[in-house]
Amino acid sequence: MPAQTEISRQLAAFAAGAEYDDIPPDVIHLAKLLVLDVVGNAIGGWSTSAAKYALRALRTFEDEGQVSLIAVGRRTTIPYAIFGNVVLASALEADDTPLQLGHHAHCAVVPSLAIAEYQGASGRDLLTAVAAAYEIGMRVAVAATHVKLDPAGHPVRSATGAGVNYVVFPAAAGSGRLLRLSIDQMASALGIAGVTASIPLGLRYRRPYSHAKYNPYAFMAQNGAMGALLAAHGFTGDDAIFDATETEAHWWRMSGALDANPERAVEKLGTEWWMRQVSFKLWPSCRYTHGPLNLFKRITTRERIGIGDIEQVDVWSHSAVTRFHMEEATVTSEADAEFSVPHAIAMTAFNIPPGPQWVAPRYWNDPAVEAIKQRVRFHVSAEMDDALLNESLTNGYRSTSPHAVRVRTKDGKLFEERSDHAPGDPQTPETAVDDQELIEKFHNFAELTLPAPAIEECVAKIMKLDELDDVRPLLKLINN
Repeated sequence: MPAQTEISRQLAAFAAGAEYDDIPPDVIHLAKLLVLDVVGNAIGGWSTSAAKYALRALRTFEDEGQVSLIAVGRRTTIPYAIFGNVVLASALEADDTPLQLGHHAHCAVVPSLAIAEYQGASGRDLLTAVAAAYEIGMRVAVAATHVKLDPAGHPVRSATGAGVNYVVFPAAAGSGRLLRLSIDQMASALGIAGVTASIPLGLRYRRPYSHAKYNPYAFMAQNGAMGALLAAHGFTGDDAIFDATETEAHWWRMSGALDANPERAVEKLGTEWWMRQVSFKLWPSCRYTHGPLNLFKRITTRERIGIGDIEQVDVWSHSAVTRFHMEEATVTSEADAEFSVPHAIAMTAFNIPPGPQWVAPRYWNDPAVEAIKQRVRFHVSAEMDDALLNESLTNGYRSTSPHAVRVRTKDGKLFEERSDHAPGDPQTPETAVDDQELIEKFHNFAELTLPAPAIEECVAKIMKLDELDDVRPLLKLINN
């Protein structure tokens, strides 16, 4: 293995040295939207069983001081608040998908928000930390290779699936930036985080899904933040965890990646922002369901096809959908609902508002919903599979997710559409979301928990975070 050094130092220096005035305005704006999205997801996630059980466990650690559990109205220690708030923020599977590399906005935003609340930090400091944290996560992710071709041309995947255990690093970087860690301390924080990165279950997707789903995001956010808190008090970690020598492996290899290009993690660092490739979700379901449900909605709206008119819905996409069992219609848990193409299409057909209602138990076995779900047929397209794998192999990430939908009505008419992108993808002007769409999503997710005036005020404060001298009034509002 050729020697690769100083990658760790460069990433640590970037995270420790990030300053608000050096970050492009559009990236700062994206950081605001990420805060808005994560907070909205957390408020919506409050109604799920995952939140119920996690908060019941955390009740043991309640405290009058430190930081807030979002939308709960209780306070606890920093590590437990981070854990609980990431459970809330990830419970509805509505979190961002940067280049379809898992999710990590909650691991960038929640720890930063907790430290900012504890310190009484400004909105500018929070946005700086979120931007630096998110960028660190993206760069660690795109440096990894998780898919290769064997000599026969068949795909070989890493044992950790998509390698989403990289999300431990945004938590360390954002927390460390707010704690004003030195470069040496930040390098230690990233090192501590790296050795606590857990094993994601990318090749063990099993239905029915558990509350842990496929990656323990809450544990990893907590671990990353603890790395920063420990480093701030002198605790040291592997400060060269991303570097390799002739005899030592770098983090990517140790974490389960098939290969890595560490230099990619620092290429044009600070001048080009991978964060601009964030893909926001508008629906509370896996990203792979969004393309089909969007095309189904487009067809049925344009052609004025009612529920009673539908004879069959055919969906074509790649084998990642079947590998994760998302073609299955049976739903016995909230997580099952989030990973089912038939369920997503049924919720769209019945015009259920995207939010906590989508995964509510009352829709799991509803006869009318079941009737629509049973009309959905899923097909793996060899062409779409090849396109996805080839791009994954070439780029190390998925910038497209090809899919097609055909609706057959009871009078024999056929309507079909195809796309390589879904709403929220930044790669095309047609699919990139605007502020208003994310604000509407926030309303949908928060309406069962917060009164309308509080929702409006919360949105206003987040969109003007850089004008807040202290973020604590925002947290007080969220927990009203």
